[in-house]
Amino acid sequence: MLSGLLGFFLIPNENSNYVTFYCNNSSIVSNKYWIGNLSGVFSNLIIYVLLFFIIAGDKEKDIVAGYYINEDLSPLHPFFKNLYKISAIYLISLLLLLVLNLSLILANSQNVNIVLFITPILYFCIPFLLFVSALCYFIEYLLENKYIKYFIYYSFFILLIIYDDKLLYITGHSELFLFYKNLNVPVKNFAIGFISKEKVLNLITVKHFIKPNFTFYKLLIIFLTILITYILSFIKIKRIFTNNNSNDDLIYLNNSSTDIKNDDFSIENRSNGNQTDLSLISSLKKDFFLFRISVSNKSLSFFFLFWILSFIVQENFFLFTLVILLLLSTKVNDFFLGKPYFYNTFIYEKLYSFPYILYFISKFIIVLSFYCLLLVPYFFRIGEIHVILLLILNFSIISIFQLASIHLLKNTTVANIILIVMYVSYVSKSPLIDILYYKF
Repeated sequence: MLSGLLGFFLIPNENSNYVTFYCNNSSIVSNKYWIGNLSGVFSNLIIYVLLFFIIAGDKEKDIVAGYYINEDLSPLHPFFKNLYKISAIYLISLLLLLVLNLSLILANSQNVNIVLFITPILYFCIPFLLFVSALCYFIEYLLENKYIKYFIYYSFFILLIIYDDKLLYITGHSELFLFYKNLNVPVKNFAIGFISKEKVLNLITVKHFIKPNFTFYKLLIIFLTILITYILSFIKIKRIFTNNNSNDDLIYLNNSSTDIKNDDFSIENRSNGNQTDLSLISSLKKDFFLFRISVSNKSLSFFFLFWILSFIVQENFFLFTLVILLLLSTKVNDFFLGKPYFYNTFIYEKLYSFPYILYFISKFIIVLSFYCLLLVPYFFRIGEIHVILLLILNFSIISIFQLASIHLLKNTTVANIILIVMYVSYVSKSPLIDILYYKF
């Protein structure tokens, strides 16, 4: 999975000194005829890995927020209800596809022909992502245990990779392999990953549009996905809570569901002094408390491990460690900024006596402070005050973007996708936006 993710962002142009898809000692130069095919297949692999992480927990959200009540009252057949939710997941996957390939176009702008680039992406990705969206939906809503969900979903991924040629060439990587064979290249197996051109003896240049070979199979995948959706729609979805919450959620729930005696709120027990503190300091204390109890010990230990490593690793490994830290930082969206919208508790903050602007200022300070702590190892390596100040400014803008996006959309999906793509693009040494001012 990691090699596929890195491979996508390392898709080379014609002048690069490395390749990422190769068969034995042969590889195709990534010109305008080949790069769209490579991007379509790599996008399928990456989005499969990421998509379930994005929609996991949606069933619980429906139960907590009571969305299922309106759904159950609807006279529509369950097939159309399921198809509606699958369409929503499908749109998320297409958004992810758009963001990923925009980054690729920017990285390879000189040798990308838009028509030649988009055609194979539509061919490879449209049917596959519809199938994956339906798979995500039914695994999330029909199964109860979180670990079984992940096991089944990623077991499917392994099976699709191994038996792609027997499963209607659904991911597309076997079709790329067949293209090598049609070029009369003596190949027995293929690989996806980073390798220097110096180790590749036979570099091949494609000089014509690559015609799709299995259009009928792609249409069949769409038909089978809709048919399976119809069949599975006769299985009733259970609306019962189980003890499958993540550690973060359990901590949040346990701390937010403590029994409170009525006497604590009785007028008789209130002193005559002013007990309502509407200052920014009070809001910061509240948000820091929520931030602290939302972080599980497991997540904290994992973050602390890479944070310590970033102080001691050599320079050529530091960027990779920093990218991992930044990817881990996106969890702030889920366990802190997005929690009120997941549980629909943000309405109580609106009703509270705090000036509503303090709600944003307080969370902005908490998130920016977290980023500053995360970047301390990088600050030490830079050693230039003006660059450090520019970094703080950049991450101030990112913090504002996170707050605004999550507040407006009431969801962390878009913020997570954009941040993940932006951070991982650093691995290619061609970042979408150079927020780190990193000297490669």
